[in-house]
Amino acid sequence: MIGLRGIASALATWAVLTFAFVKLVGTPVDWSVLIALPLAGVLLLLLSSPVAIEPSWGAPPEPPSAAAHLDASTLANRLEDAAGDPGRYRSRVQPRLASLALASLRRRPGLADLADLTDPRAATALGARWHTLLTDPSATLPEPRVLLALLAQLEEQ
Repeated sequence: MIGLRGIASALATWAVLTFAFVKLVGTPVDWSVLIALPLAGVLLLLLSSPVAIEPSWGAPPEPPSAAAHLDASTLANRLEDAAGDPGRYRSRVQPRLASLALASLRRRPGLADLADLTDPRAATALGARWHTLLTDPSATLPEPRVLLALLAQLEEQ
């Protein structure tokens, strides 16, 4: 919404620029009016922009909570993107889940030498559902409840 203050500022800028072009540069009045008009329009556009894009000058968050918040919001954004676009799941989420699962498997006795998830021992240890979710190129992100259950299963093992 364009406020009265924004319109007044744009008109004042237009008048000042027109006067400056006429007096300081020697441009004819009609050309000065035409040159100043787009500049005043840009100012009006900038002044009518929503408040949400103004910078926040508040203090930065405390270091311990800042990293956790950043990680959580990044993960939430990636999962939201992956839910709507299977390609994003395969490029952004699946590799991270696979590395998490591989690290979890390597901590188990007898699997420390596991090279990757294509190893048959990994398929056996993870179970068919997890293994398909992590290695199948056509896999998609499961529902949040299913993903939560699978992650809990991985932590318990």
